[in-house]
Amino acid sequence: MDPRYNWPPQGYHNNQYAQYPPPQQSNGYPQNGYPQQYPQQPPMQMQHGYPQSQPVQRQPQVIISPRPGQPPQQQYAQMHDNMRPQPQPQPRAVQPQVVIPARNPHISPMSQMQNPRIRQVQVPVQRQGQSQGQGHRLSSSGMVERGQGHGHSRPPPPPATSQAQRPPSKPAQPSPAHQENVPRPQHQRPPPGPNQNQSQHRAPLQPHSTPQQRTPSLPQTPSNQQRSPALPQTTPHTKSHPQVVIQKPKSQPLQTPTKSQHAPSSKALPADLQILLISAADEYIAAARAMGSVAALKQRKADLEQYYRLMAMGLSCMDSVLRKFHLAPRREAEMRLRYANLLIEETDNDMEIEQTLSKGITVCNRNRLLDLKYAMQHLQARWQFKSSGRAALKSLDQPISETETFQHIVWVYAFRFLKASLSLQMPRPETASAVQQLHAIAAHAEKRGDRAIFVTCSAMEAMIHLRSSAPDHLEHVQRAIAAARSLQLQTSVKQLGQIATLIDCIDIACSIQQGRPDAQKLETLQEKVDQDAGSSSGAFSVLVEKSFGGNLTISTGGVFKKAEDGRDELVFSWLPRSDLKTLAYYLSGMTTLPHDKGLNYLHEGFRLTQDSVRRPANYRISIPAAITQKNWMKVLDWHVRFATAVAACYHENLGAAGRALKSLQDRVGQQPFNNLEQYARMMAYLSGVLDQSNGSIDSALVSFSSPLFELPRAGTLDLKTDLALLATMNRLLIIRDPRHPDHYTMGPLLAQLEPTCLQHPNHYIEGAFRIIRAITNTNDTVITRQKTLIHVALATSQKTQNFQFIGMCLNYMTSKFFADQVGEQAVKSVRAARSVAKQGRSVLWRAVAYGLCINTFQRNGLLEDANACQQAVEELRGKLPAPLRGGVAAVDRDGDVKME
Repeated sequence: MDPRYNWPPQGYHNNQYAQYPPPQQSNGYPQNGYPQQYPQQPPMQMQHGYPQSQPVQRQPQVIISPRPGQPPQQQYAQMHDNMRPQPQPQPRAVQPQVVIPARNPHISPMSQMQNPRIRQVQVPVQRQGQSQGQGHRLSSSGMVERGQGHGHSRPPPPPATSQAQRPPSKPAQPSPAHQENVPRPQHQRPPPGPNQNQSQHRAPLQPHSTPQQRTPSLPQTPSNQQRSPALPQTTPHTKSHPQVVIQKPKSQPLQTPTKSQHAPSSKALPADLQILLISAADEYIAAARAMGSVAALKQRKADLEQYYRLMAMGLSCMDSVLRKFHLAPRREAEMRLRYANLLIEETDNDMEIEQTLSKGITVCNRNRLLDLKYAMQHLQARWQFKSSGRAALKSLDQPISETETFQHIVWVYAFRFLKASLSLQMPRPETASAVQQLHAIAAHAEKRGDRAIFVTCSAMEAMIHLRSSAPDHLEHVQRAIAAARSLQLQTSVKQLGQIATLIDCIDIACSIQQGRPDAQKLETLQEKVDQDAGSSSGAFSVLVEKSFGGNLTISTGGVFKKAEDGRDELVFSWLPRSDLKTLAYYLSGMTTLPHDKGLNYLHEGFRLTQDSVRRPANYRISIPAAITQKNWMKVLDWHVRFATAVAACYHENLGAAGRALKSLQDRVGQQPFNNLEQYARMMAYLSGVLDQSNGSIDSALVSFSSPLFELPRAGTLDLKTDLALLATMNRLLIIRDPRHPDHYTMGPLLAQLEPTCLQHPNHYIEGAFRIIRAITNTNDTVITRQKTLIHVALATSQKTQNFQFIGMCLNYMTSKFFADQVGEQAVKSVRAARSVAKQGRSVLWRAVAYGLCINTFQRNGLLEDANACQQAVEELRGKLPAPLRGGVAAVDRDGDVKME
C-alpha cells in the first residue's frame, strides 16, 4: 500500500487485533492500524521497488537485522538460522513494522486498489550475544527495529521456515500476477543480477544514500537507545549474495493516480484573457468606426492608416479568441458571424471569409443553432453576390426551401426579400424573378395576417415596376400602390417604419413620369418627412405581426430585431435622415418645375447635397459604407444639378445653366461617374439645349445628332429612351426648314418617333411630339388635316397645363391660319397668343407673340396696339441672345417669325 494515501486501518493477517482509528502523526505519514508507541524517528528514504525474478509466496517473510560489526557472511548465515523452526517464544513488547513493497508498473492503479494486502514483518527475538538494553537499529531494508523491553508486548506469530518445510498451501510471496498495491516507481529499475535466481530468499536491500538526502533531527530518546552503525556496502558482483541497489528518484513532485501523466507543456490561457481580448476588439472597432466618415471624406493618408491599424487590431483580437480559446457553441457562432461580417466589409480575404463562415455553419449544425445558421447563410449570399451574382441567387434556393419546409416563416421573409433585392442589383436586373419572390412573400403574409409585411411587398413591387422599361410599367406601379394603400390604414406608422414614406415617394415619381404632378401628394410627403425622417443611419424595421419571438431570432447579425412586446421585426436599410430630406426637395422641385417654387426647391436640395458631401456623418460608420453613402449623395447631387440646369434653360437663365453644365463636366470623370454612358448622355443633351437657347443652332444640331441619342426599339421606356426622344424632336425643329441640308431626314425620324411617342405614358412627351408633327407637316395640302393636328396638340398641351406648349400652339395657329386675314377672329387669335406668352414668361416666345400682333393689328387698323407691340419687341430684343435678335420682325409663308 502506498504510504501517501490514507488507506483504511487494517489488522494483522490472522485477525488477532481489531482495527481502530489511527491517531494523527506529526511527520505526515498515515498510521496503518497501530498507535504511536515510541518517539517519532526521522523518516528514512524508502525504496519503492523490488526486482523479482520468479514467483514468490504470499507468506510474510522475516528479516533479521544485522548486528553491528558483523561480516556479511555471518549475517547471511544467521539469517538462515533464524528461519529454521523454533519453539513458540513468549510474548514480547515489540511493535511490528509494516513494510510497503514497490508498486508493479505493469498493473493499472484501479486493479492495484482492489483487495489490498499488508506484508507483516516481525522483529527477531533478543539473542544471548546482544545487549538487553540495545535500542533502535537499522535493518538491511532501511527500517528501524526496536529493541526488547519497550512498549506493549504480544506473542509474535510463528517464525517463517524454509521453502522445503512450508506447506504448499501457504506460499511465502505473491506471484507476479497478484502483486500488491504498491506505488509506481518514478525511475527505471536496474536489471537483476546474474545470481539473483540462485537463492530462493531475496537478499536484503541496501539503502542508497545521496548527498541530497535530508535526515531530520531525531527526537530525544533514552540513554540506552542508540542507532546502529551503518551497514557495510557490498557490491552487486558478489557471487554468493548479490545486492540490489535502488537509486533514489530525483526530487520532483509525485503524480497522483488521478492526475494526467501526459499534461500539455503549454499552460492554459486564463479565462479573463478572453474577456479582455473581446473588450479590446470592441474598443478598437468602435474607435475605427468613429473616424470612418472623416477618413472616407478627407482621404488623408494618416487617417486611413490609423483607421486600418485600429481595424486590424480589432480583427486580430477576435481571431485570437476564436483560435486559442474554447468557447461555448453559441458564443463561438456569434463571434464567427461578427468576425465574418467585418472581414466582408473591411477586407478582400476571400479564403478567410469562406473558412470562417464554413466553420460557423458547421458549429451551428452540430449544436442546432438555427438562428445563427440562417444568419450566416444570409451573410454568405450577400458576400457571394460581390463575385458572382448568379451563384449567390442560386445559393439562396436551399435555405428558402428548408425554411418553408420547417415553417420558419420569418426567415422565409428574410431570404426571399434578400433574393428580390439581389435580383434588382444584377447588371441586367431580373425583374421577373424579383416580382416572383415578392408574390411568394405576399402569399405567406396574407395567409398569416402579417399586414405590415404585405404592405412592404406591395411597396417594393411598385418600386420594381417604376424602374422597369415595359410599356405598361406605370399601370403596374399604380396597381401595386393601390394594394399597399388598401392595408396601409390598418397598420400603424411604427409597424411600417419608413415604408409609408417610400410609398409616397414612389407615387410622386410615378406622377412625374406620367406628366401629371399632384400637389396634394407632394404635401403629404413633405409632412411625413418633417415629422419623421427616419434614423441617421437609414435602417428601419417592419413588424412581423404573427411572429412568436422564439429562439429563431435570438442572434441574427442585424437581420431581425425584437420589438417591445417580444415580436420580431425585419430590418431594412434605406436612406439616412439627411438624404431623405434631400430626396424630398428634389421630388418637390421636379413636381413644380414650371413654376418659381420648383426652382427654389431645387436650390434648397442643391444646398443640402453640398452640405452632405462636404460634411462627415455624425454616426459611426465604416470607410466602405461611408464611401458608398457619399457616392449615392454625389449621384443625387448630379441629378439636382442637371434638373437645375434644365430649369434655368426653361426660365432662360443661361448663365446659371452654363455654370451647372461646367460643374457636371468637371465631375463626370470622378467617382462614381467614371465617364459612364448615362452621365455622358445627360451632359450631351444639356449642352444641346443650352446651345439651342443661345442661338448656336449648328452646335446644338451636332449635340442632338450624337450616337448617344440613337433611338431604341419601340416599347422600351427608360431615361435613355426619353432623352433620345427629346433630342430627336429638337433636331427636327432645327432641320424643318426645307433649305437645311439635313431636311431630308425628317421623314424617317418622324416615322421612328411616332410609335413610341404616341404611346408614351408621359403626357409631356406625347404633347411635344404632337406639336412637332403639326408644325413640320408642311407637305399636307389639306387644311383640315393641318387644323386637326394642331387642335389635338393644343388639347394635349392644355391637359399638362404647360403654358409654353400652349403658347407654341397658339402662335403657330395665328401665323398659319390668321396672318393674312382681316377680321375679329384674327385679332382674337393674336391676343390669345400674347396673353399665354405673358403667363409663360419666356422672352423668346413673348417676342414671337408680340411680333405676330404687330402685323395683325396693322392689317386691322389697330395702329396704337401695333405701336405698343413694337415697343415691347424692342424691349425684349435686348434680352435675347445675340444670334436671335435679328432686325425687323417678318413672317414667312410657313408661319415662322424672322427677326430682320
